[in-house]
Amino acid sequence: MNEINDIKRFQQDCERDKNIAMMMQMAEKHMTQSTSYTNLILVAGYAGYFAFWSTLVTKLPSWLYALSGLLALLSLLLFISWEVTKMTWGTVHLNRINKMIIKTVRGPNVLQIIDAASSLHNVRINKLWLWFLVPTLIFGIGAGLLLLGYFAVEVWKSVH
Repeated sequence: MNEINDIKRFQQDCERDKNIAMMMQMAEKHMTQSTSYTNLILVAGYAGYFAFWSTLVTKLPSWLYALSGLLALLSLLLFISWEVTKMTWGTVHLNRINKMIIKTVRGPNVLQIIDAASSLHNVRINKLWLWFLVPTLIFGIGAGLLLLGYFAVEVWKSVH
């Protein structure tokens, strides 16, 4: 009877491990899609902002033109830094996986070990992502709000 319970417990543990792995894969897929969408929005936003901003050089006070450009440029530099960091970490991770495949990992659990290493890598990248995303958005939105505020004041002046 004790052996039967052990087998049942083992089956439940296996099922739980499968469910955890499936949930992690779903979370990774969602994060990848979210990151891709965010990158698309940021790139389109930078293109639109800098295209519009470049036409305002003669229309804005020089301090406002410079400050809004500085904020947008800081945002862009953070975004580029994130992409370079992500690319570098991804390359380092792939090199580690390749070393595991070539030298270290053998046996029936090889795919699980590699998958676990990849999941850990993705978790670390996703945690770091917020540290770049938040200031990138703050600087970028700050630049946009500066221009919006200026135009709102100008509209207000022209109406009154």
